[in-house]
Amino acid sequence: MQLPTPPAFSVPSPSTALAALILALLGLSDLTACSLPAEISSYYWGSQAPIRCTFFFALTGYAYAFKPKGPIRGISAQASPWDNLNTSVVFTWGFLEMISWFWIFITLREERRELAVRKAERKRAEENML
Repeated sequence: MQLPTPPAFSVPSPSTALAALILALLGLSDLTACSLPAEISSYYWGSQAPIRCTFFFALTGYAYAFKPKGPIRGISAQASPWDNLNTSVVFTWGFLEMISWFWIFITLREERRELAVRKAERKRAEENML
C-alpha cells in the first residue's frame, strides 16, 4: 500500500508521552465501564461502539487516502502537520480497531434484540398469569 514506515519509537518524545497518557486513560475508563451493571454497561457500550467505529474508519481512510502519492493528496501536494498520521502503524492500528469496534457494535445489537424478545416474553407470561 506504499505507506511510509514510521521512525523508531525507541527515542521518547513529548508527543509519544502524551499519546501514552491518552491511551492509558482510555484503557482505565474502559476497565471501569466493564464493572458496571449489565443494563448500564449495555447502554454505555452501545453508545461508544458506533462513535469509536466511525472515528477509526475516518482515521484509517485518512491514513490511506492522504498518504504521499495517494489517491487524494496527489504527487505535488504541500507538506502538512498531519503527515505524521500517514504511516503504516497508524493505518494498521486504525484498521484493526475499526474491525473490532464494528464487530462489538453488531454483537451489542444482537444482544439488545434478544433482551427485548426476552422482556416481551416475560411480559406476555405475566399477563397470562393474571
